[in-house]
Amino acid sequence: MGRWRALASMTAATAAGAGCGSPDLPVTTVADSAGISIVTNLGSAPVLGWTLDTVRVFGGDESGPATFYQVRSALVDVDSRGRIHLLEPGEYRVVVFDSTGQAVSSMGRQGEGPGELEWPLSVSVGGDGFTYVHDGGGQLVRLKPGEESGSESPLSYSVINMGLRHVEATPEGLLIWARARFTETTTVAELDARVVRLLSVRGEDTIPLIPGNPGHRTTAHYPRCNFTFSIHRPLAPRIRWSQWGDRVAVSAWGGFRIDVLEGHRLVRSVRWAGVGERELSRAEAEALLEAQGYLGPCNDDVGETIDKHGFHPRPQVVSGLAVAPDGYMWAEVGRADVGSRILVLAPEGRIEGVLPDGFPMPLTFLPDGRAVIQVVDSLDFERVGIGHVGR
Repeated sequence: MGRWRALASMTAATAAGAGCGSPDLPVTTVADSAGISIVTNLGSAPVLGWTLDTVRVFGGDESGPATFYQVRSALVDVDSRGRIHLLEPGEYRVVVFDSTGQAVSSMGRQGEGPGELEWPLSVSVGGDGFTYVHDGGGQLVRLKPGEESGSESPLSYSVINMGLRHVEATPEGLLIWARARFTETTTVAELDARVVRLLSVRGEDTIPLIPGNPGHRTTAHYPRCNFTFSIHRPLAPRIRWSQWGDRVAVSAWGGFRIDVLEGHRLVRSVRWAGVGERELSRAEAEALLEAQGYLGPCNDDVGETIDKHGFHPRPQVVSGLAVAPDGYMWAEVGRADVGSRILVLAPEGRIEGVLPDGFPMPLTFLPDGRAVIQVVDSLDFERVGIGHVGR
């Protein structure tokens, strides 16, 4: 995710480059596969002269509801009225702010009882007036503003990647990244054969939509700490997604691929050919893992980790996603700590261009199109910023 160091209003530097009508735009081809549009972009992306004017920053207070200091895509969501819902895992609560940064309500409390939060990991706001918190204990907790405890969903599923959103509430129902839908009769063999997939949940109906890629996992035994487990191979794909309204963009693949769902139906698959296809050398893989501060289960160094697990030759290209109310998709390519770019794609999947260096990656958007971003101050506290996007 992009980091935008600021304490007051600022404007991203405008870079000279091609605009939306430039002849240097990538060539886009569209094919059809069983009713799904396959959109392929060929060529480099021009630099857009877009700007961002950060008009408001809040958070990091010494007391009160705005004492939060962690702002991540999984911890922030926006409702249709433009209110910002921010999950504070350490405080076991969701605080709701209006677009001026004023707290209007809070919900949730710590506990192991029904509707209480034991290990909150991500938040999603539904159009039904409820806020959904993915709890690492395996439950989906449904909360209402002003209530300390809510209700638990009967759906039970396992954690895939901590720090990422696993549940998305849409007007059609819920979308859940899950390994399986567990029941009291689930057998050990079924657990071992579980498959990562995107589930559409509408009332009592649960329908698999998109399978993940379980081929990038490995099992290893660590005699030194007597630990046997299964993990994603280093640099393997990590699930990213974002939505606005009833349009959901999903990336769960090793190359540049974004799947677009409307009404819980897969309608478009967007590609950028030739990106991320080159195999990494071992030195490049070690540099990427070191930049992530990676340590193995027994505090192994990076070299030991690669010796035991190998590494996926293509790191996850799409590391961040955001969908604007106008249907445009923003995709962060690469990682902010090792260099990244932000692409803007039109609703039909055509690449408009790449934003200037240093442009912050939006966490989400307000209904009026203003971007909600992460702002990092001089003490490395993460705060919420709101900015106007200028084209």
